[in-house]
Amino acid sequence: MKNAALIFVIASTLNSFNLAHAEGQDPVAMKKMYDATRNSSGLITYCVDKGFLKADSTESAKKMVAYVAGIPGGMDTSGGDKSEAYGREGKVMEQDGQYKSLEIGAPQGVEAWCKGADEGIRKGLESVGL
Repeated sequence: MKNAALIFVIASTLNSFNLAHAEGQDPVAMKKMYDATRNSSGLITYCVDKGFLKADSTESAKKMVAYVAGIPGGMDTSGGDKSEAYGREGKVMEQDGQYKSLEIGAPQGVEAWCKGADEGIRKGLESVGL
């Protein structure tokens, strides 16, 4: 599923993204990354609410959001609240910016998707020392 891949891309981006070189990045790409990160945070909350993850998973998601939001260069955060709210409803942001139901779009099952996303976020945070 493209959506799960997006979360893993975000998590791996935490490892490879050098904040010192972030300025001058494409503003559209940076906004998409921020919105996707906020959506991922909402999805992690959704997974916790469903009982698939423990509450500490939301802390990892918040750390990821804070890390991405801290990228210098005046990131557009205007759509973040909406993206996170959709995530809390179990809706995943697609690469085209549309939202799809995680219940329908996770071929491996929602619980497996949640656990994989949580693991990806934790590994990404660990790789940057968070």
